[in-house]
Amino acid sequence: MSFNLKRVLFGKFCSLFAASLFTFVAGLNVLRETSSGFQFALVLLAGSVPRILLSPVAGVLADRWNRKRIIVMTESLSALVLFGLLFYSLQAPLHTVHYIIASVLLTSLSTFLSVTLSSSLPRLVQEDELQRGNALFSTIQSTSTITAPLVAGLLIATVPITQFLILPFLLFASAAWWNSRLRFLAVDTSPSANTDTPSFVSEFKEGYRYLFRQPVLTTLVLMAIVLNFFFVAFEILLPIILLDRLQFTPFRFGMVESALGAGLLVASLLLALPRFTVKRPLRTIFESLFLIASCYALPALALLGYVPSALLLPFFMILLFIDGMLVLRMNIPLQLIVQKQTDPAYLGRVIGVLESIAMAMMPIGTLLFGLLSDHVSIIVLLGLGTVGLFGAASFGFLRLRKDILSESIPVAEAKNTSSLTS
Repeated sequence: MSFNLKRVLFGKFCSLFAASLFTFVAGLNVLRETSSGFQFALVLLAGSVPRILLSPVAGVLADRWNRKRIIVMTESLSALVLFGLLFYSLQAPLHTVHYIIASVLLTSLSTFLSVTLSSSLPRLVQEDELQRGNALFSTIQSTSTITAPLVAGLLIATVPITQFLILPFLLFASAAWWNSRLRFLAVDTSPSANTDTPSFVSEFKEGYRYLFRQPVLTTLVLMAIVLNFFFVAFEILLPIILLDRLQFTPFRFGMVESALGAGLLVASLLLALPRFTVKRPLRTIFESLFLIASCYALPALALLGYVPSALLLPFFMILLFIDGMLVLRMNIPLQLIVQKQTDPAYLGRVIGVLESIAMAMMPIGTLLFGLLSDHVSIIVLLGLGTVGLFGAASFGFLRLRKDILSESIPVAEAKNTSSLTS
């Protein structure tokens, strides 16, 4: 592993862990202070809405400005936000509005960081390390998602919020320092050095035009709209199935949720190994997607009584573990396609649009399926989700079938060449 990859991974871990710590504690403190689900939802929205709105903007700026400066600046400003909140907490108690403001600022900065870092990865590592870098990014994200709530829960029970805020502040500051040591393998060709730079709006439009001129990328975007809608729906339906319909305890529900994180973690570790290099990314994406669609309907078996009560916990833990592995097996090849097939001058804008579209479906799916779950059978909703996923996968497969078949040609030619020379 190159020193550059080690630096960017350590910086990303510090940043993600700090953000996860703050998000967990912000939601917990708001619930303890207000006992209001609405105010808790406001904190959650503060952590998602800015990403929806700012991802395309972040993509344009990542293509216009020096990317290393954006990365270091966003980490430094995130540390400054935590320092400001820490300083304020020494003067007065923190309330919901303070957590919401801090969440909005941190999510906004995280959006610029995430888009810029993803579009910079091909310039930070060699091409043969690109899959490994993406997989290790996911490993870090899964690890922070699993461990941060445990650490935060332990600390918040033993230290006051003022002392707790010191840890995420130091982590963001460490991330800024590590990212300041990054060395880009290629010269940053962003047009900021040019005297005749196109306007922001024209670059924004050009990014969209470029994206929808690429058949593969266009198809992936259209698929993402449908897929994320039904993926979010599953996140809404699963707690209802487990906690309400099957009467799982919160502890058992937590075990099922942790199985999903474990699946993501195991898959990311495997995909970081050279042995599991993805040679046919499109084929891998659609194989994983069809399998995910098949798994979507399986909770209906438990609702219909086909799974014995003694086996419900292992059934759902295995199901969520497999789902986690399949989701990452789909996401890593998708990231590789975007990073390799996109012109570097447009990569920031393309990633920004993809992130914005993916996040935009979250509030829509959450509200719609949350409302439908009160009036429509859960089994019917699972059926709709399964049909929707199969429909999106079939649509993409039919549009890209020639590209999928062409991935096999180099492999076949390589086999024929080796047989002739043996």
